[in-house]
Amino acid sequence: MRERVSLYIYRNGRILFFYRVRPDRTHYVAIGGGVEPGETLVEAALREAKEETNYDIMLGPKLWEKERIGAYCEYAYLVTEFSGELALGGPELARQTPNNRHIFKWISLEDIPQLDLYPGPVTSAQVAQIRKLLP
Repeated sequence: MRERVSLYIYRNGRILFFYRVRPDRTHYVAIGGGVEPGETLVEAALREAKEETNYDIMLGPKLWEKERIGAYCEYAYLVTEFSGELALGGPELARQTPNNRHIFKWISLEDIPQLDLYPGPVTSAQVAQIRKLLP
């Protein structure tokens, strides 16, 4: 089964997401992506953060692990320590066109359960779990 890491990068009451704009759909996407063959979850998380955001992160606690039947297993982590200048990179930058955009958005914790989010949804109970783990 395919594995995915999702990174909930936190700053000042908000979490960083991509706002995806495509001709057929607009929605939010958690920072992260697929674990490559031979890669650990930690290695995938560090690589995905750097590729997608240009951030060097310190991986925080695991928030949850969810199996999407027939699709993948998601491992979600909280990130509160990071450095670097926010910049799009990696495959997301390479695929960026006027009709396929990845736009960074910092979303307040309260608004996350209402997002059309991939992978998702993230429930109010999961947001409460994030709050409990904040420094």
